[in-house]
Amino acid sequence: MVILMADIVGSSKRKGKALMNDFKIAVAWVNKRDKSHIASPLTITLGDEFQGVVKNTHSALQIVFDLEQYLMRQENPFKLRYVIHEGKIETKLNRKNAYEMLGPGLTHAREELVALKSSRNRFKISLKDEAVSTKLMLGMIIYQGIVDRWTTAQQKVVSVFWEELSDYKKVAKKLKKDPTVMWRRKRSLMIDEITSLKKLMVLIIDPA
Repeated sequence: MVILMADIVGSSKRKGKALMNDFKIAVAWVNKRDKSHIASPLTITLGDEFQGVVKNTHSALQIVFDLEQYLMRQENPFKLRYVIHEGKIETKLNRKNAYEMLGPGLTHAREELVALKSSRNRFKISLKDEAVSTKLMLGMIIYQGIVDRWTTAQQKVVSVFWEELSDYKKVAKKLKKDPTVMWRRKRSLMIDEITSLKKLMVLIIDPA
């Protein structure tokens, strides 16, 4: 089973009620959008954390990237730390919510999420295939290095670029900006590079 867990970075320093509301909306949104990728829905287990079971590693990456884009579009109300862990679940899979399931996979995933809190990284990927895990982790280090440098305003622009398949003219029209400015923004924000990186990570999982 591929387990996906995440929690909010720095949740103790933010306003509780508004933050939790934004978090619940984000989780509900991705559960609906990526329903076909999910085996057990992403479920908020603690106030600032969710867990779920997804169909495969590709599904996990898709959900992570969709959530990242969603949060950018919302002008980044918070950032998430993610764990993608392949491990065993010994109890019956709960297809209504990710409660009442036990197994070493869930235990190890939670331990990895806790360990991430003392790391600079926002991502941890541990699969049975260690070579694939290593390659994906290297990709995520590059991804985070680019994405976490963007300001809130820049993230909103990037999310529109991804929605419009990097067409700077469509982005300019949607944001009511000058096309030349958006063409320059596309280059300065490394839109093509980060899009290519995301595609490369999918190819690492499924080279065919």
